Amino acid sequence: MFRPTIAVFAAMLFTGPSVTTAQSPTPGTTDDTFIWHGELVSVDAATGTFTIKANMLAESAGEVARFKPGDRVLVTWSGVDRYAGAVRQITKYDGNGKVTDPFAFPVELASSEAPNGYVTIKFRAPTAAVQAVASVKPGEWVTVTTRRHSSGDAQGIVSIAPYVKPASNT
Repeated sequence: MFRPTIAVFAAMLFTGPSVTTAQSPTPGTTDDTFIWHGELVSVDAATGTFTIKANMLAESAGEVARFKPGDRVLVTWSGVDRYAGAVRQITKYDGNGKVTDPFAFPVELASSEAPNGYVTIKFRAPTAAVQAVASVKPGEWVTVTTRRHSSGDAQGIVSIAPYVKPASNT
């Protein structure tokens, strides 16, 4: 009876550090980002501003009505590891506080309605992101890679790519 207990303890001892390491992203690596998807509404190439409709959990849809278009809000995604599924919370963002949730990202609210479970948001992205989705038309989906704990500036977006990659001719 004592030996199985020691075996379980030893297994926990050796796997524990790796589990802790896996959950603590190293700054500057791809582990400090998360990926989400949305429908492209528009891109202002001159300013690098994207307007995207993102999926929202039904329980959170009522939160959108508390804000008006143009308000700075903090969208918090439901997610696991590097992948975010849908916006789970929207709160006021004043820019002074530190973003503590790794799946949160400050944006501008583009619409105070959440039709069909989608929220429309605006944010800035680097010039490379604008170029990367030049072939994407409004209504098509994109994949957005965002830094964890981002303050909402254009550097918070790592990349934006077409959700459906074009077929290569190789």
